[in-house]
Amino acid sequence: MSELDAATLSACRHGDARAFEALVRAHQDAVFALCVALAGADAEDLAQETFVRVHRSIRSFDPAGPATLKTWILRLARHPCQDRARAARLRVERALAPGAEPPATEQSPEERALAADLGQRLRTAIAALPEEQRAVIALREWNGLEYEAIAALEGVPIGTVRSRLARAREALRAALAEDAAGRNQRACGR
Repeated sequence: MSELDAATLSACRHGDARAFEALVRAHQDAVFALCVALAGADAEDLAQETFVRVHRSIRSFDPAGPATLKTWILRLARHPCQDRARAARLRVERALAPGAEPPATEQSPEERALAADLGQRLRTAIAALPEEQRAVIALREWNGLEYEAIAALEGVPIGTVRSRLARAREALRAALAEDAAGRNQRACGR
């Protein structure tokens, strides 16, 4: 469930605790994924902080307004994440939580090891991206937001979203290719 039905949202806006729990359940994965992408190790605290902010501000959300509930919540999550990430200057390895990987299917131990290694290399490459590129990757790839929603959330034109995504994807391809080339050279004893 990505959006709440009108009755649940209305109940939530009027202080109903069960409705707020439904809101949290509906959006916790998206908030946590964004917090992980932007703040790494502090993601859990920031996700909790986000929902405290949501609880305090839910009455100001306008369901008829331009933002969806999900976009509004992610905007509330983004600002403290940016502040925390800048202040702490998080290390590259912590940009994505290990639990963010998809669940393993039936794989051999070798396949699982290769997948884990690729996941770690990808986390490192994503963490090395500039913050604006990490944000659009997280919003598009993990949260499935459309370009228009990302543009509204980021406060930039759609063309900027497209170019940031393109640059981020190209940087990830280059980083993974460079890493693979370095591994091959080391394996060949060069």
